[in-house]
Amino acid sequence: MKKTLKIVLFSSMLGVILAGLFFFNIKDKAEAKNKPFLYAFQVGVFKNRENANNYRMKFPLGKVVHDGEYYRVYIGITRNNKELLSDLFDSQNYSYYIKEIETSEEMEREILKYDELLEKSSEENRISILKNMLESFLYDVQN
Repeated sequence: MKKTLKIVLFSSMLGVILAGLFFFNIKDKAEAKNKPFLYAFQVGVFKNRENANNYRMKFPLGKVVHDGEYYRVYIGITRNNKELLSDLFDSQNYSYYIKEIETSEEMEREILKYDELLEKSSEENRISILKNMLESFLYDVQN
């Protein structure tokens, strides 16, 4: 009888612990999904600033951002125009990686204003808009 009681108590405690871990894991994932994010078009990652700056020179839109460990070269950011920018950069024969980056709600609102301009502009004007976006906002990204 004591052996059975110990097994039942152990099983119950194990169940409570596992349920608690599962709950907190789900809660953290749900909170992470609600954070605002942007799509960043990255063309390079370097440990050395000089190498990143040299590589950036290959791109008229290149911007180097240091994340504490690496120097990343970005050529565009957007919230709603991932396909539009992909088409633009594909037409330039750029090799890039699209990275989701967390941001603040304020920055997301500002980028959405630029996104609206991107949708309504010609390809030539899109380059100018992107350059302005990168210069104005990319210092704020969290990798």
